[in-house]
Amino acid sequence: MLLTIGGMIWALIAVMITETPWPVRLATAAVTLLVLALLFAIFTRTHYTVEHGDLQVVSGPFRRTIPLAEITSIEPTRNPLSSPALSLDRLKVSYGDKKYVLVSPADKAGFLSAIQNSTRRSES
Repeated sequence: MLLTIGGMIWALIAVMITETPWPVRLATAAVTLLVLALLFAIFTRTHYTVEHGDLQVVSGPFRRTIPLAEITSIEPTRNPLSSPALSLDRLKVSYGDKKYVLVSPADKAGFLSAIQNSTRRSES
């Protein structure tokens, strides 16, 4: 991702210093700034919360709510598919009918404990 950000900034600078028409410069700047803002939001706002019987997965402007009762399994993975995870050291949370989400909590043990404790409380 850092290479992508660097490449985008380099491309923006290259377009701005060449004899490119102003509409192209403005469009390039707008697209670059929007993509950089999205990447920044994802880097700074990716987190997972377990509360009220749900797992909330937040990654930048994207949100997903998974009822804990629908979770069928959680297993470690290094799957590189796009997901709301900032690391390749991930957990695959399977739920519902063949659905899953890949997450990378900093404290895996605490994450698993929070899900188990919430699941036990909702069963009581």
